[in-house]
Amino acid sequence: MTTVPPLQLRDVSFSYPSSVEPVLRNINLTINSGEFVGIIAPTGSGKSTLLGLLGGIIPHYVRGDLQGQVLLEGVDTRELSLRKFASRVGMVLQDPDSQLFNLLVRDEIVWGLENRGVARAQMDARLDHILTFFNITALRDRITYDLSGGEKQRVVMAAVAVSQPDILLFDNPTSQLDPLGSELVIESVRRILEAHRTVVMVEDKLDELLEHADRLILLHRGEILLDCPPAAFVRHEAELERAGIVPSSVAQLALRLARAGHLSGTLPLTLADAVPVFRGLFPGAAPAPAPALPDAVPVAAERVSIAVRDVRFVYPPPRPIPAVKGVSLTFERASFVAIIGQNGSGKTTLARCMSGYLTPTSGTVLVGGENVHQLKTFRRARRIGYVFQNPSTQLFRQSVYDEVAFSLEYQGIAPAEAAGRVESILRMLDLWEQRELHPFRLSLGNKQRLAIACIAVLQPDALIVDEPTTGQDPRHARAVMELLTRLRDQYGTTIITITHAMSLAAEYCDRVVAMCRGEVLLDGTPRDVFAQREVLATTFVKPPSVTQLALELGIVPPPLNVDEAATMMHERLVR
Repeated sequence: MTTVPPLQLRDVSFSYPSSVEPVLRNINLTINSGEFVGIIAPTGSGKSTLLGLLGGIIPHYVRGDLQGQVLLEGVDTRELSLRKFASRVGMVLQDPDSQLFNLLVRDEIVWGLENRGVARAQMDARLDHILTFFNITALRDRITYDLSGGEKQRVVMAAVAVSQPDILLFDNPTSQLDPLGSELVIESVRRILEAHRTVVMVEDKLDELLEHADRLILLHRGEILLDCPPAAFVRHEAELERAGIVPSSVAQLALRLARAGHLSGTLPLTLADAVPVFRGLFPGAAPAPAPALPDAVPVAAERVSIAVRDVRFVYPPPRPIPAVKGVSLTFERASFVAIIGQNGSGKTTLARCMSGYLTPTSGTVLVGGENVHQLKTFRRARRIGYVFQNPSTQLFRQSVYDEVAFSLEYQGIAPAEAAGRVESILRMLDLWEQRELHPFRLSLGNKQRLAIACIAVLQPDALIVDEPTTGQDPRHARAVMELLTRLRDQYGTTIITITHAMSLAAEYCDRVVAMCRGEVLLDGTPRDVFAQREVLATTFVKPPSVTQLALELGIVPPPLNVDEAATMMHERLVR
């Protein structure tokens, strides 16, 4: 007896009403029962549209020209109601705020069960189980809008999974999570699969999918370029380069050493696979103890951009939460600093205190020698800019162009100069062709770049960006970091980024501040901080994979990227 696959697409093409060309073209795809299928694609390739088709959002909620067939258990989705989908398919969207409806976390999670008429005793049992499953028991009575981005993401996942749908669709569920939080989500997905459920996940973090997915699909410009197991996926270098997708750093390193004749056979794709293989190349290699962090070099008074002095912040009742606990930091002019740490460690709260959006419970923040909380809004905008973690909170104009131009109009910049600045920054961030679109029609990644453009176009003395690469493919993530670097180099702007992208922090930042439970745990250069693996583990942060691999082999100081790692290891192997 032939089993009907849970999901199938047959010769599917789709265009939105305003699309000049189809967003998806001639897609043929079968998702088998119990599979974990990962979808990798550059921004704007149609991956969210593909998930919308699989989840019934298209054509039942979002309209457009749909050609071909989308089948749910053999039935054309045009013939099914959204209610039918809700009982069979659960979907976690890219932006968790768009799926939060209730005030308290516990109410959010059981809301779907209440709508289905599940008995109270059964609801309570499922609630307790799912809170434990996703390791969010401590959030049970929290207010949803007070959560960090990563905490919101896990609450949304729990609210979808609690109904036990047979098919779960995830759109970048780890985009706002710290590295260990991402692993927790992926491991939770594996447990979902053990219950014989089917998972399709769009994910920008290729490392997680290489380790756990059964199949990987490469989508580029609306077409499927690859559909194969992870081991074969990384060897298709031409297709990956064409789509602008970069294999995991460990896979890249393995490929480099294989070309140099140092590795043969099946290449390791993940850190766990690589450690025993590379220890075979370096007999006797063992982890080295972490070197002591060098003492911080005092910043000359005239070079100080931002001074944070014993800042404390406690969120008010009904649940007072001490989010920042006596932090003192000095940021040098024209420096590029990453603030890292687990979700809920106080990074965003500290950043908002620094930018003036929150007034500390105690302590002061000086920007350019002036108390940021005593500056009028107009002057503060020229001193320090802040890009929120959720870009939608900063977008309110009718077009992409007007959104960026508004900041300059407000500051009284001459129209000719303003037009030049707007065009320059939109082209730099690959948004010029979308300048006439309404901002809310952009993908999350494009919204993030637009929000950065709106603040960066003012060329402030300092710029704080909360998760600048959320929802970005590797090419656009690097474009954002290149823009921030250019602002630093050309205008002397102090750049502070809150990020979970350790590889980008290692490559672009000259300083890393690691926070844990509202306090600064580590502060130094990326190489010095990332060598402190045991201390970093308490912050739920992991160094870049190649850095971890080198530390496992006793290579100190460790490399920060694939180029450095390949050079260091090649030199040792040819001695």
